[in-house]
Amino acid sequence: MNFKNLKSINILSVLLSITLTIVSIAGGFVPGTYEREVPSMAAQGAGQDLVDLFLVVPLLLISLYYTNKKSKLAAFLLGGTLAYIMYSFVIYSMGIHFNQLFLLYIATFGLSLFAFILYMNDMFKQDIASWFKNPPRKAIGIYLIFVAVVFYALWLKSVIPALINNTIPEDVSNYDLLVNPVHVLDMAFALPSLITGGILIMKGKDKGYLIAGLSLVFMIILTIALAGMVIMLVIRGISEDYTIATVFGILTITSLVFTILLLKNLKK
Repeated sequence: MNFKNLKSINILSVLLSITLTIVSIAGGFVPGTYEREVPSMAAQGAGQDLVDLFLVVPLLLISLYYTNKKSKLAAFLLGGTLAYIMYSFVIYSMGIHFNQLFLLYIATFGLSLFAFILYMNDMFKQDIASWFKNPPRKAIGIYLIFVAVVFYALWLKSVIPALINNTIPEDVSNYDLLVNPVHVLDMAFALPSLITGGILIMKGKDKGYLIAGLSLVFMIILTIALAGMVIMLVIRGISEDYTIATVFGILTITSLVFTILLLKNLKK
């Protein structure tokens, strides 16, 4: 495993861990950070910030450390973590009302973006298929495509009736947004990536192993963060329903199982 850009990735990731820690502490513990948001959005933001602080920052630094030690497992964890941070901070930068953390949101997004670009540039040059023995490629591919189809159906169920009736989807109007950035990111980027990774890994392609592995790690972290958002809604008395958190918990466990099935087949 050879990373020509590892020094730059190290610098960017360490800076990223600093900015992510600052915004997570501010969002999780400083009153008034989300004062311009509706209460449900403010609660969800705080829930995600706590997950970022206590899970994502340590995972970023630990995976970075072991990637430097030539661990292939850590390389997948690092890439999935960078993808999650990049995805999340597109939303923070464009979906959160302007506040005193705005420049830090942009810095966190930019650092994760360029670290991820350098990471992918190096990983695309690896013979990743040769890293693995015999993972259940078909099962992993079908799972990724299934998750993508489910979320496409979920978002289109919200968007298409609004388009037909010339109204605004509730998950846009309820949060006082112009559009829902989650709709944009998922349908334009995240879900096509799942489908692409699913198809390519079933064909045994290098890029399929890479995209599938990163997608699974990404989904684990994201579903934990989503569960954290729902739990914070309950803690703050905005919701009393744990059903969605349970669904995200099931997705977390399922994604973890498939991640283990893939990464345990890494050759030593």
